[in-house]
Amino acid sequence: MSEQVQVLVAGAFPDRLNTNTALRRYLVEGFREVLGAAAVAEASLETLLPELQRHRPRLLLCLGSCPPEVVNYQPVRAACDALGTHLAFWLHDDPYEFDLAYSATDVADTVFSNDGWAVLHYDHPRAFHLPMAASGKAHARPWRDDKTRDVFFCGVAFANRIAIVRDLAPRLARCRSEILGTDWPAELPFAHNRRLANAELADACAASTVTLSLGRNLHFANRRYQLDPSTPGPRTFEAAMAGTVQLHFADSLEITDYFADGEGVLLFDDPSSFAAQLDALLADPGYARRIAEAGQARAMRDHTYARRAEVILQRCGMAVGTNAGLAVAAG
Repeated sequence: MSEQVQVLVAGAFPDRLNTNTALRRYLVEGFREVLGAAAVAEASLETLLPELQRHRPRLLLCLGSCPPEVVNYQPVRAACDALGTHLAFWLHDDPYEFDLAYSATDVADTVFSNDGWAVLHYDHPRAFHLPMAASGKAHARPWRDDKTRDVFFCGVAFANRIAIVRDLAPRLARCRSEILGTDWPAELPFAHNRRLANAELADACAASTVTLSLGRNLHFANRRYQLDPSTPGPRTFEAAMAGTVQLHFADSLEITDYFADGEGVLLFDDPSSFAAQLDALLADPGYARRIAEAGQARAMRDHTYARRAEVILQRCGMAVGTNAGLAVAAG
């Protein structure tokens, strides 16, 4: 047994099926920045129970999705009861998997949701909003004057994204644009169906004057309330950390809770406003750099996994050190 470990961060979903294991590593990094390396351990869902018994932490935080047909947390709940461990979940796919959250809420002492609108619909006495974040070590990049793209986006071609990109296509076709991901239609000459690893994504954002910020509208398990997302996902924070200007499609104004006007993010809601913003940025590289670096500074200050770890510790009764970032959880 390790008496030093205070927090065990584990996957809420089996690693063999999980494409987001990097997020867990970033969160572990954040907790270690706050508590020290020896105080934090990591486990996959497959190794969770033996690691829980070995470390006997004060807090177990499970990060990820929780489909009940794949996972059963009752043995985890029983082990936490026996050890006196606080069991928390940070669910990062709301509202798209909201209907599956009961498998976590039935056993959790505390629940965190990545989405501000979804969390209001949780039937749990300790459910809090906690947006995703970025890693300074993994995502921060210095400003590059030698940009290789004018506009960049990487993501799955959900129907709403295809519609937006089609509307922007006349302007995108007249500059160095590249759209990557999966399922993009061949009619878009600047779109290529190729995935990028998380580290490659930060490099691609840093090499682009503008990175598009487009939400998604595909709902895997969200039929009960048919909730629309309100909170930007992790890539918004990661792109800000990489030092690019983000042109954010304003389907929700919650983005302004995290980045003030000109702090790395500019809003657009139609092709003309997009073109005007893009033209101004491409015409004045100094202007683009000022906006990008302001966004990076804000991400470094308020939107790292260390800041999120502080919120988690405070909400779970383990507050240490600075109170920076606690206002985020109150949303």
